[in-house]
Amino acid sequence: MFEVSDEVRRVAREELMQGPPAAALRRLAQRFGLQRTNLAWVAAEVFDNMFVPDLQAIWRWDLEGRGDGYSDAELDAMLAHLRMDLPRPRVLDTLPGDRQDAPDLMKPGTSR
Repeated sequence: MFEVSDEVRRVAREELMQGPPAAALRRLAQRFGLQRTNLAWVAAEVFDNMFVPDLQAIWRWDLEGRGDGYSDAELDAMLAHLRMDLPRPRVLDTLPGDRQDAPDLMKPGTSR
């Protein structure tokens, strides 16, 4: 099973921040000897809003340039919505009772 190393994750972030996803993914494939399946997992580690259709687009992409699968331009268009470093709410901040303005759900007469 493929596991994304810290080095691959770091390089992928740098590459994907610089330009179109197809060119960045191709450079990653060449540098680390990755195929489409593992490239998709790398992208899933780096992008915060990646879902199954995005993975499938990478799996169906013409990485080798043989004219079989999505072109670079098509892949770039399909992945244009992906973002890195989206703010993620802390789970505890979203639970009732953990905020000052949240209603107190304790029954009267009980202690915390």
